[in-house]
Amino acid sequence: MEKHDKIIEELESDVSDLIEKELQSTPAIIGINIGTPEGTRIASSFKKQIKMTMGEVTAANSSLVFLSSKMIKDSLNQETSYNLITGKNKAILSILTENVTLMAYLNRELAELEGLDSYINRLTKLSLQISAIIETSDILKEEIFVGLKRAIPNTLVLAIITKDGLPIKIQSTMAEPILSAMVAALYNLSGVLLESNMEYSIIGGENGSVIIHDLDENRILAIAVPESDGRKLGSYIAKIKAIIQ
Repeated sequence: MEKHDKIIEELESDVSDLIEKELQSTPAIIGINIGTPEGTRIASSFKKQIKMTMGEVTAANSSLVFLSSKMIKDSLNQETSYNLITGKNKAILSILTENVTLMAYLNRELAELEGLDSYINRLTKLSLQISAIIETSDILKEEIFVGLKRAIPNTLVLAIITKDGLPIKIQSTMAEPILSAMVAALYNLSGVLLESNMEYSIIGGENGSVIIHDLDENRILAIAVPESDGRKLGSYIAKIKAIIQ
């Protein structure tokens, strides 16, 4: 994980410069957050403080674009271009490219005066520009999904979700919302029983097991493997720790 952190640190400098230029040139944009589809924060900048942490914003946005992408794919068989949420005074624009998620907080009144379409186009271009930078880095090779598939190739189910039970990235035949809700419920119930944060849990079956592991302050990891031997499961947990720590 140390290598992963170093890559993000190097990327943050380049990406932050682009974000700052966009914020300075556009009064309607309150803040911008950039992350990976797995919910890892890369860079962010806000003109004024918000209640959520940047880690929470990144995880929530990754979940939002995941669910939006699935909805439009399943209902219209199309790819998601953007997700626009409007409130009384604020609008939130989320954009997903191949390598990054972008979330921009907008002053709704100012953005609508200029036209929301112009902001969709403007921020899509920024997202593509940042995505190109990410593509030339090694961060995608160090992402958790890639690392776990490489370390535990017989994984049957692989899921990263928020601690609130929202899917961020999932590979499973089970419906994503159901799987996410079940994993989060098990994680939170375990914490209640332990009277502290859960580190990991193993659900053992006759010929397979599910491992639920705390990922960071905002995310949970779950994998299913066709293995019930305690020693092998212990080696899988060691591999998970090596990847996420």
